[in-house]
Amino acid sequence: MRRNGFGAWYNSGNHWAAEIGRTAMSAAEDFRERSDRQGVTRGADPAPPRILVLSIVNPEVERNGAASVTRGLLKSLTCPPLRASVECIPVRQRPRRWHGVAQFASLLRSACSGLPSKAVFLRSREFRRKVQERMRMGEFDLVILNGSDLLWIQEYLPGSVPRLLIGLNIEHLLFHSQIESLSAIYRPLRGWLRRDARRLRDYELGGMRSIGNVVFLSRTDAEFSRPHCPDARFTTIPPLFEYKPNFTRKPGTNPELRIVYMGNFRWWPNRQGLQWFATQVLPHVTSPIRLNLFGTGSDRAWPADARVSGHGVVEDINRIWEECDLLICPAFAESGVCVKLAEAVYNRVPVLANRHAARGLPLDSDPAIVFADQAEEWVGFLNSAAARELAGRRVSEANASRFAFDSHSAILQDLVRTSIQPENPRKEPKAG
Repeated sequence: MRRNGFGAWYNSGNHWAAEIGRTAMSAAEDFRERSDRQGVTRGADPAPPRILVLSIVNPEVERNGAASVTRGLLKSLTCPPLRASVECIPVRQRPRRWHGVAQFASLLRSACSGLPSKAVFLRSREFRRKVQERMRMGEFDLVILNGSDLLWIQEYLPGSVPRLLIGLNIEHLLFHSQIESLSAIYRPLRGWLRRDARRLRDYELGGMRSIGNVVFLSRTDAEFSRPHCPDARFTTIPPLFEYKPNFTRKPGTNPELRIVYMGNFRWWPNRQGLQWFATQVLPHVTSPIRLNLFGTGSDRAWPADARVSGHGVVEDINRIWEECDLLICPAFAESGVCVKLAEAVYNRVPVLANRHAARGLPLDSDPAIVFADQAEEWVGFLNSAAARELAGRRVSEANASRFAFDSHSAILQDLVRTSIQPENPRKEPKAG
């Protein structure tokens, strides 16, 4: 069975990790064979660059948007013409089981560590030891920090090795959004958390300035950061998907309008979006609909409504599209991109979203993408014939192609080359 797309939600990711590894090994072997036959002569192809990726997520096993984006970026590095040899070291092999407890402990430890709690959460002696050991064992042309929570590891990296930061989110904006959304029981902690958010802001922007090369997923995040880091080189590369969509949508004949919401429901922005829809929209929808939830944690206890079905993690993304007349994307976090929206567009699946969900994504106006910001607008739309009309549309090829793997890989590879060449001036590569 083909395993596609947001494998972070749908599969273990081992398929992608193995493919990345094979591509990297093949690149190195190709170069060695050429060198053996010809010798390293003037005009011969240069050796593939060796890149060490230090990641906040494990792209082999984790089921979340960051892991999916990471797999796409790794694949972009190993494809021709760069054919980089890439090694990825995640902070942890698997996510912590007692995530909330660990977060609270990190908040306490940060009071005497000098680092914000989000950095403390990922700081570990074992990870530091692995990184230092790999740096001693092999020469790397570039170190990529996948997530700004890992900026603390710079202290343990050789100063001679260039670095590139993947800004998955603006973490201090995301943290601020989380603080402001806390329920009343946590409000006494807001002052403490806001101080921690200010420390995170200084830590994150200072790290961007020190690295000088940053890839963002969101144009909005890049525009926010630019005034704070005027000498840095910023590049925006949206979520990319390597596979070719192979699902043919058929006109819906089901009496119920099948709505899909997918994501890692252990992550608070996805829970927040679902809670908003389940409390502000769903109770007032009188038309026959079914809400299908897919992803980690989606098969657990959710709103007591017979119209809601949780399916958990599925192997093949086409399994989701089979149960989907349209995708919903209510999003409220202050930073990052809505990867579920990007993948639906890539697969040409019609979408109902608020405008905030599309922030930073390269989207043109499209009859198959409907935006509504108020709960009353969502209710009115879902109770009307317009919802059925939307379900019969397909997203345009022009919008879908912007998330294709080959549309931005050249931009990332150009940035890698210029990052490895420190004598080059910092300037933003031309967007495709």
